[in-house]
Amino acid sequence: MVKNMKVEDIKRVAMVGAGIMGHRIAHVCAQAGYQVTLTTRREETLQRARDNIKSELETLVTNQFLSKDQAVDASSRIKTTLVRSDAIRDADFVIEAIKEDIDLKRQIFKEFDEQCPEHTILATNTSSFSITEIASATKRPDKVVGMHWWNPPHLMPLVEIIKGKKTSEETVDLTRDFIYKLKKAPVVCKDSPGFLGVRLQAALVIEAISILEEGLASAEDIDTTVKMSLGYRSPIIGPLETVDLGGMDTFLYAYDYLYKNLGDKFRPPDLLRQNVKENKLGLKTGKGFYEHTAESAKALIKHRDEWILGQLKERAKELAEDK
Repeated sequence: MVKNMKVEDIKRVAMVGAGIMGHRIAHVCAQAGYQVTLTTRREETLQRARDNIKSELETLVTNQFLSKDQAVDASSRIKTTLVRSDAIRDADFVIEAIKEDIDLKRQIFKEFDEQCPEHTILATNTSSFSITEIASATKRPDKVVGMHWWNPPHLMPLVEIIKGKKTSEETVDLTRDFIYKLKKAPVVCKDSPGFLGVRLQAALVIEAISILEEGLASAEDIDTTVKMSLGYRSPIIGPLETVDLGGMDTFLYAYDYLYKNLGDKFRPPDLLRQNVKENKLGLKTGKGFYEHTAESAKALIKHRDEWILGQLKERAKELAEDK
């Protein structure tokens, strides 16, 4: 048994599931230099995965994200099989991305536990199910972790690490290091419904649909509002940074007004009220959700403004082309 396996010990990755997510995760791992075995139950799914990987690698070459040689090398590191046991028996890291069926996932993780080496980390790409429940089907819940990728996974940077109740800190740390090796951006969340991204996205999507349902604006205008405001800032400034920049007291006043007029779904969190009470208002007091100095605040604002200016230049080009 390998104790405290390090990221350098990961040599072979098994990707179980070759659908929309699985084949793309496989090629991300192969691009990063790992030997990958991609497995699914149906030959037609496997062939479609091979075709898609070839096409997606060609697109990366066309857009100068990879050289032709790098694409060929990545492709050469991916093996495919219809026999799941062949894919997982020597794997150091297994990623599952089958359909969202909790009973099937538990069954498959039981197989992983029985057939994989003792040191193997077992990860699930579920976007909804409890990691703790999936892990309970194994005798190694400390080595079971959520690894939620965003679609399309070969392009989207974020990978959420979800820690089940018995997932060890060593497993979380190793998974984080592995994701960095894949040149992705890891974040960590405790096991809970919706994790991080789905829950944040749900809040925006549900409110957008509610606004449409109330007849307040058209679908096009709702989407344009997001794309031309939040969409311009959010790659650089997250929601908590936004509150710190704008002033926590300002946001509390605004949200109290919404709460009074639109009901409980806009009830300001207790943490927001407590921070305002303690004068933790963000940039203007030097402390909010983050610690701020004059220099760090200036750098953040400069980074934001330069990003938006870059997006505005691209928009100006598009508008000129449309004329």
